[in-house]
Amino acid sequence: MEPVNFSEILAKTDVEIQRLGWTTEQEHEHLKKTYGKRSRTLLTEFELLDFLQYLYLVSQPTPTLHEILIAKINVEMQRLDWTTDQGQEHLENYYEKRSLTLLTEVELLDFLQYLISQPTQPLEILIAKINVEMQRLCWTTEQIREHLKGRYEERSLTLLTELDLLDFLEYLAPQSASPTLYEILIAKINVEMQRLDWTTEQIREHLKKTYDKRSRTLLTEVELLDFFQYLVSLPTIESSTDFDTEYEEFQDFSTYSEESDNVITRISSEDLSQILDTTDVQMQRLGLTTEQGREHLIKTYGKRSRTLLTEAELLDFRQYLASLASQPTPADLPDVIAKTDVEIQRLGWTTEQGREHLIKVYGKRSRTLLTEEELHEFLKYLQSQPNPIAGF
Repeated sequence: MEPVNFSEILAKTDVEIQRLGWTTEQEHEHLKKTYGKRSRTLLTEFELLDFLQYLYLVSQPTPTLHEILIAKINVEMQRLDWTTDQGQEHLENYYEKRSLTLLTEVELLDFLQYLISQPTQPLEILIAKINVEMQRLCWTTEQIREHLKGRYEERSLTLLTELDLLDFLEYLAPQSASPTLYEILIAKINVEMQRLDWTTEQIREHLKKTYDKRSRTLLTEVELLDFFQYLVSLPTIESSTDFDTEYEEFQDFSTYSEESDNVITRISSEDLSQILDTTDVQMQRLGLTTEQGREHLIKTYGKRSRTLLTEAELLDFRQYLASLASQPTPADLPDVIAKTDVEIQRLGWTTEQGREHLIKVYGKRSRTLLTEEELHEFLKYLQSQPNPIAGF
C-alpha cells in the first residue's frame, strides 16, 4: 500500500473547509467532538482521511423541497405520457405560469397531487374505446381483421402495441365524429400561424394584449373567430427558406398551408394507393423501420400514419423519401443522426430550439441538409452541453 501524502490531504481539507466557509473555531469544535483533538496535525492517518471524506459529503448540496417536488412531477408526467406542451398548457390554465420552476412550493405540491390522482390508461380501456368506434362504423369482423393485417401486420387488437392501439383509435375517431366549430377554428389558426411563421412568444403576446389571455384554449368561439380573421388579414412573409421549397425537419405543424392544398390536383383512389406503395418501397430501400417512419410523420406533420396525411403532405413525404434515396449517404451518417436524436432528447430541446440553432449556425433548417462535416460538428456541440436543470 502506498504511503499517504499528508501534505496533499491537508491541502485538500483546506480547500473543502474554505468551500464550506468554516471558521477555525468551527473546525476545532468538530475535531474535538469527533476525534477528541483540536488540530488536524494531531489526527492519525485514518482520522485525517475520515475527516476529508466527511467534508466531501457535507459539501454536496442537499436538494431543496422545490427540486424534490419537480423531480416527482417529472416522474408522474412520464407515467401519464404527458408532452411538454400538455404540461405548459395545464400550468397556464391553472397557475398562469409556463414553467415548473416558476411555481411556488404550494403550487408544485398541488400539481403533483393532481398528477398522482390521474390513472394510467390501461390497454383494456383503449381496446374498449376502439370497439365502441368500430360498432359505430358498423365494421364487420372481417373488415377489422383485414385493416389490422394491412396496417399493422397483426390480425387481432390484443396483439397490437399501445402505440398501435392509439394510432388505430386516432384513425377511427375522425371517421365517426365531425369536428366542433371550436376544433375547426383552432386547426385553421394553426395553419395561419405556420404561414406567418409566428413563434410561441409572439402568439402569447398578441393574445395577452388583445384578449388578456395567454392561451388559445382559453378563448371563446367569438374570440377565436376574431383571432382567425386577424391572422388571415396579415400578408405572408416570403423567405429563402420557405416551407414549400425545403424539407422541414424541425417543424411543429403541417408542411403545407390550406392554400397550397387547394392548388394540388386531387388524387384518385388508385393513384393514392400507388403513392402509398411507392413510399413503402422507398422506406424499405432506405432501411427505415415502421417506428422511424411514424416518428418522422409526427415530427413533420403532427400525424402518426400516412393514411392521415392530406394529399399535399403525402406528396411531400414521397418527395422527401426520394431526396434521401438520391443522396449518397456515408455509412456512419444514420448513426450520427441517431446520436443527435439522443442528445437532443437529453437536453430537452424543443422543435423551435433545434430549428433556431441550425439556422443561426449553419443557415439551414434541417439536419438532413447539413454536410457530413457539419453534422459531426453539430453532434459534438450537443455532446458538450451539460444536462438541463429539472423542469421544463
